[in-house]
Amino acid sequence: MMADLILRGMAIGVIAINIAVLMLHQRPHGALSVVALGLCTGCYLLVSAPAELPGLLRGALVIGATLTPMALAWMATIQLTDEPSQRRPVLILAALTVVTAMLVPVLPVFAPIRGGLAIALYLGLIVLALATDSDDLVTQRRRFRRGFLAAMGALGLIVSIVEVSGLDANLPIWVYPLQASAILVLVLLFSIWALEPAWVPPTDRIRLKPRPDLVERIEQSMRRGIWQREGLTIGAFSEELGVPEHQLRATINSQMGHRNFSTFINTARIKAAKTLLDDPQHERTTILEIAHEVGFASLGPFNKAFRSQTGTNPRDYRNRD
Repeated sequence: MMADLILRGMAIGVIAINIAVLMLHQRPHGALSVVALGLCTGCYLLVSAPAELPGLLRGALVIGATLTPMALAWMATIQLTDEPSQRRPVLILAALTVVTAMLVPVLPVFAPIRGGLAIALYLGLIVLALATDSDDLVTQRRRFRRGFLAAMGALGLIVSIVEVSGLDANLPIWVYPLQASAILVLVLLFSIWALEPAWVPPTDRIRLKPRPDLVERIEQSMRRGIWQREGLTIGAFSEELGVPEHQLRATINSQMGHRNFSTFINTARIKAAKTLLDDPQHERTTILEIAHEVGFASLGPFNKAFRSQTGTNPRDYRNRD
């Protein structure tokens, strides 16, 4: 019991340090979601401990712990992707998980539904992390998804499966310090990722040397129309240029200002598509033909990319006054 309390106290202490440093250093993108996740995780650590808590305090902690899936989904989707359409399904799953969890004390029939939604949520986060990895040009985000998120998703899946199966009703005492240890490791992994900008001086961080020559080669390839190739990946692009993939990622991100490879390529594709849609000589060319012309394999991804960059679909764009 004492070991469990020490481990939980250490995890809560690390969370408190994280929140303090993030607020003091105004750590950037998604800081509020990180703070929310830290507070919810702290609540979960306290409420899941094998110890009696005062009724009012326990009630408040249960509310915070119940919100953990929403806080995790909010933070993870902000860090994983810049596309709202990719975030939406995970956030909806998280919201449904929280709502059904709040209904369980009143309507126990929702317990297996909540468990199933939680399993789907953690699987969804893992799938999102894997699906967006190859396109991501931000090195720190890629480290985040491969370290913290994979471990968090695995732990969430295990906990959810145990709850759904009913095995949590009579857990042996040794499970509690094991759970606390796992959360402490996750919190430490997250700290290494989240606090790096605060505790590592800029001069000490590893940075690739600027490559203006590589920028020029990338721009030349884009002018030659490499973006028209269907299914173009950053791996294929790096082979075309004869440079390591990590250098290409870093250059497009840090020197050309793009965070996502598909968005970088699709910017050129949508620009060309708009030119074709504006051209009276192509008024009889179908939308699908234009999609193929600019490098899309099918109409769905073309419509999605076009709407993402212009706020409208290709047909409405063509028919506008």
